[in-house]
Amino acid sequence: MNESVTASDSPFIQGRNARLYGKPVSECPYPEGSEERAAWIQAYEEAAATDAKG
Repeated sequence: MNESVTASDSPFIQGRNARLYGKPVSECPYPEGSEERAAWIQAYEEAAATDAKG
């Protein structure tokens, strides 16, 4: 049985949720330069852009 991470565990989902819950981008838990950090910040910024269109 494959114990893969769930979608809610992905950096992308975490970043989006952080923005939706009003957390600062500085809360990103991933190390500078990592793919996870890039995905987290991309999702955060996309959520911010969507939020701004409101």
